[in-house]
Amino acid sequence: MQKRAMLKNETYLEKSFELWPGLLRLTATGEGAHAALGAGLDAAREAAATLIADAELIANAGGSLDLLPRGHAGRQVPEAMRALMMALHTARPLDVPPLLVALPGAVCDMVCEAMRNAGPCDIVVVSLGDALAFRVEGGAALSVETSLPLVTGEFLRMLGDGQSGGVALSGARAHFPTSGVADRVALHAKSAALASLAAAYVADGMTAPGAPRRRERIADPLVARAVEGRVLTGHVGLLAPETIWDALSGGMKRARLLREKHLLRAGALALKGRGRTLGPIDGNRLLRFGVSEWR
Repeated sequence: MQKRAMLKNETYLEKSFELWPGLLRLTATGEGAHAALGAGLDAAREAAATLIADAELIANAGGSLDLLPRGHAGRQVPEAMRALMMALHTARPLDVPPLLVALPGAVCDMVCEAMRNAGPCDIVVVSLGDALAFRVEGGAALSVETSLPLVTGEFLRMLGDGQSGGVALSGARAHFPTSGVADRVALHAKSAALASLAAAYVADGMTAPGAPRRRERIADPLVARAVEGRVLTGHVGLLAPETIWDALSGGMKRARLLREKHLLRAGALALKGRGRTLGPIDGNRLLRFGVSEWR
């Protein structure tokens, strides 16, 4: 699929490509947009050739980083995890999210880099599942008309002009289940793979005593395999206000630590109509997060 629109007097192009775990979306503006989309589709086809085999390898790894995925995106997953574990000073697999969480983001990073190298573009954005990689050049600004995933797109526009890197979502509405009670966690990091792991790590830190454990079947067999043996939290009912703020504080503690380690720049956490922000984020403009009170 290809879509054309005018974005601030520029041609805005979009294509999509079916790829696990959903739809890979590629967008670009600028004089090199056509070449960028061509290069992006070539990179997407390259990723598709090894993605499922690499996903199965990573899902079965059980936290081990001694694995050799065949594809470029798959090989970036252990590197992103090493960066997270080094920042946390831990070698325990259960202290961090499953490796597979980073794979969709690594695909976004790979495709985005191929598009960026193909020619001069003002804006390049690639999204897959709950992850998104982007590059913004020359002071270009993202317009509200840009076709992006609704929640990650809204968060991306809050980051300000001239930013690049990766954005990822985690929480109850995300593709990968967590051990926390977060409705949504959105983070901006230097890559989409790292943002994905960081968002899941922060979401895992948002706990609430007595929260019900997930009992429903996980539809994606790769995800089910990756989280096997972990304690997961399902969707929760009403929570006392102090419990909500305590859970948000637990997530913010983790987010601040990662920011101090220069692994992330900004974030937004939401739970039951309340939220916390980190970095240059105006929570009141994040309408899709469903938060009425930000701190």
